[in-house]
Amino acid sequence: MPAPIDELTLTEYLRAKKIDYKTTEVVAGGLTNYVFRITDSKGKTSIVKHAGPFAAFSNGAFKLPDERMEFEVTAIQEVFRIMPSDMPVRVPKIWEYDRGCNVLIMTDAGWETLKAAYGREDTNVIDIGRSLGQWLAKLHTLTQNTHIRDDGNRDGRRLYRYAYENLADVAEQYGLDGEYAKFIVQRYGSLLQTDNDCMCMGDFWPGNVLLDERSNNSLTVVDWEISRRGCGATDVGQFAAEAYLLDRLRGGKGLLDSFLDSYKKAKGSEGVNVSADRKFIQRVAVHMGVHLGY
Repeated sequence: MPAPIDELTLTEYLRAKKIDYKTTEVVAGGLTNYVFRITDSKGKTSIVKHAGPFAAFSNGAFKLPDERMEFEVTAIQEVFRIMPSDMPVRVPKIWEYDRGCNVLIMTDAGWETLKAAYGREDTNVIDIGRSLGQWLAKLHTLTQNTHIRDDGNRDGRRLYRYAYENLADVAEQYGLDGEYAKFIVQRYGSLLQTDNDCMCMGDFWPGNVLLDERSNNSLTVVDWEISRRGCGATDVGQFAAEAYLLDRLRGGKGLLDSFLDSYKKAKGSEGVNVSADRKFIQRVAVHMGVHLGY
């Protein structure tokens, strides 16, 4: 059975699996996977995602572990089970997972990312930042004992360290202290291999948050294949870096402050004073800086 890497092989796959569809389209914007939207005979849309052995953009040049979709499925199912259903942020619901072909079929969470929607006048950026901060704090709290397969996603940890590996070269390119950058890599980048506080989303940024205008702009967090056991400060730092860039370059709408303040308050309501946790704050700041440099 062909793996869906374009619309032709997608239709062949759908027919072979006897999956109802009327139309198909490629979902633009993805780099590592092949993503499609299908509409069935009743007008309902779903997302089909295929993870190949190489990044989709690379024409076979950038190898990726096949099993990354196993971690995505495990993470989505676990988060769907654990997180309160009344929160304004959710994960996709899985309809079908074909392990043999690495194909995942799930709910369609909308056409627009938060990164794209940020510039619209009617996007309530502050409310979104608050919702995401509250949701992420709850995720980190409720998954402290969550098991993510046998190795906690060793390959995901390796991929997540990619930004650190190039930090010294970037620093020297812009006339900064390359030796200090190497110290950051050695001191903090190495921790990514051993962090074990909670489940981390792994790629938490506005490009992986979808807004669905069909359901009152509900928020859905997608792309969980780098989810892993780790330190929640890395999720916070990555989103903070991207929120800072959006605020600085696209209108100063307050996404960064609303997100960080909401995360801090949500953890505080659970008895955790994030502001007094020096190590956590250091990790957030360092990871934010590394991500900006990347």
